[in-house]
Amino acid sequence: MIRYEVLVVKGSHRQQREEEILRDWGPWGTSARAFHFGTRSLRETAFTTSETTAKTLLEKAKVSPPPSPVRPTGEHHTIALPEPSPEPLNTIGLGEALSRRRSVREFGEEPLRLRDLSALLTAARPTRPETHPDIPATGNVFKTSPSGGARHPTEVYVYARNVEGLAQGVYHYDGFRHGLTPLDGKIDDDQLIALAGDQQWTGNAGALLIYTSVIERNQWKYPVSRTYRVLLMDVGHLSQTVYLLATALGLNVTFTAALRDELVEDLLGCDPANELVLGMSVVGNRL
Repeated sequence: MIRYEVLVVKGSHRQQREEEILRDWGPWGTSARAFHFGTRSLRETAFTTSETTAKTLLEKAKVSPPPSPVRPTGEHHTIALPEPSPEPLNTIGLGEALSRRRSVREFGEEPLRLRDLSALLTAARPTRPETHPDIPATGNVFKTSPSGGARHPTEVYVYARNVEGLAQGVYHYDGFRHGLTPLDGKIDDDQLIALAGDQQWTGNAGALLIYTSVIERNQWKYPVSRTYRVLLMDVGHLSQTVYLLATALGLNVTFTAALRDELVEDLLGCDPANELVLGMSVVGNRL
């Protein structure tokens, strides 16, 4: 039992180390501690080269095709979004956009323009969906934000609260067609605020970009628990791109992960066993 560390010798270095971990991680509880230490790579962890991985995946795809890189739209009609003009996004340089980028939780009453929403959603639009030879075989996708292994597990939903030309309600963004698929969910401002952890300012937004993660896209290529960390990084990369786009467009934007997951799942119709709610960007016009 001691050999396999089921039991720990009193006064040993192992006991001292475990007490240090309990002290440092205690405020976050056992689940956070288990996640962190359960997904650490160790000295003996084996890694393969990218060439070996690519060959292995191409062979795997012959018997087990990868999951779709986008959520199927089913029978729903997709609303085409206007092609965003590059001029508004080029009014300021990248350096200026980075220095101006701020989280702002106040929004004007004017409806968010549909063309601005379209520009924001290009953050989740594939940049070259048909040109890479491995896409049909492995499901790799390329966008303006990085994603571990080119898996892009993040799905984007839009809750249009006050958007020019869009009925109030929830939509799924189809990046391959650059369009919005209407879903059945609809809530009032009080329900929206409850969904967003009682953050009152969310009830004044033009739109909310809600991010979920489809875990099977990453599991297909990386069947190891450490990959869970990559899902969180992926949303961070994407939301920062949305921040910079919003800054260039002169919009107010912030990100929040203070959500009641169950209420978001009900709104989107997603199953928490395979599609995880991770956060949302809240966008609107300036005051």
